[in-house]
Amino acid sequence: MQTIQKVIELLSKKYKSRITILNNNLDGRFNSILDTKNGTMFSVSYNCVYIFKDLNDNLWTTTPKSFIYNDKKFYPRVGQEYTGKDGITYSFTTKEEVLEKAVTYFEKFIDPYYGIKIVNQKLLFYEDRDKTTKFNLNLHKFKARMFDKTDTYVSFN
Repeated sequence: MQTIQKVIELLSKKYKSRITILNNNLDGRFNSILDTKNGTMFSVSYNCVYIFKDLNDNLWTTTPKSFIYNDKKFYPRVGQEYTGKDGITYSFTTKEEVLEKAVTYFEKFIDPYYGIKIVNQKLLFYEDRDKTTKFNLNLHKFKARMFDKTDTYVSFN
């Protein structure tokens, strides 16, 4: 799968409320996804600059031609790391590796029950002649996407 297709797939998932997608351009320009609880972020610009920042502010990025840090010009290569006076590490790598770090982190927050909220849960017992059978009853509430003013309830009996 091409890298940009993986980016589009990552940004098209439905996440738990702590994850925010800041932009979702299908052409690969200026896309970002952010964990609002700890600041972990993945960003891609023009399908060539990929950045992943973890909760400790360490940064993995695609390799630029040069960058200036502490008034010095550096020419990084793939695999090199720079650590600043503040302890933040800048790692230069390929866009595939940066994307893999983002996918590994953000896939933990995919919400498989997006749009469904359990409002009530009951446990029923049914007594038969010689045995007791247990039934779980879950009531789910969700909003229909096409009709945002309609509340829909589903129960399993």
